[in-house]
Amino acid sequence: MLELGTRHDGGLADDFPTVRRRRMTGLTGGVTMATLGREASHLTCSGIVRGDIRRGFGTAPGVARGARLDVRLRLTSANSGRPLPGYAVYLWHADRDGNYSLYGPGLENENYLRGVQLADSAGWARFTSVFPGAHGGRWPHLHFEVYPSLAEAPGTRLHAAEITLPADACTAVYAMPEYESSRGLEHPGAPVEMACVTGDPRRGLVATRTIGI
Repeated sequence: MLELGTRHDGGLADDFPTVRRRRMTGLTGGVTMATLGREASHLTCSGIVRGDIRRGFGTAPGVARGARLDVRLRLTSANSGRPLPGYAVYLWHADRDGNYSLYGPGLENENYLRGVQLADSAGWARFTSVFPGAHGGRWPHLHFEVYPSLAEAPGTRLHAAEITLPADACTAVYAMPEYESSRGLEHPGAPVEMACVTGDPRRGLVATRTIGI
């Protein structure tokens, strides 16, 4: 059963306490506190700060399968257009079946397809993921939030939005057998925020979007 008061679109302020309450945090892949140093944030120590979000972190064993999708978000100042290095981005989305880890049926102990990254000197935050399926009949999309730094997440949220994926990319991916449940969607029209997607489902796709903060 889902816990009362939780929902898949609540963001880091909902998701991180849920992960901690279910005791799913912890560093993996040989990363230790000594490696991170004394200045590591509570988010870093949890394992949620990572670029490849296809696998679960901490004690969560799951791996999300599907067509590879590299997500590249560039953070810039809405006033000057300059990049915003060091800002933190939390990205999460549904799996190929349209379900969300932490909240979907049978996925309460999984936390894949969600992670935090810092923008580099050019403002880019990069994630390796899989192409999402349609959730509840909605057009496929990526959720994201922006924070001034890791230390200020999840308290000081500067921006939150959804990025939809273009129809031609969805049509190509949903023709694959493993995405059968997402076929037959009607396009909702031209959304305000849509990623530019290049590549192909077999070799991998890349979704790019510039975000003005």
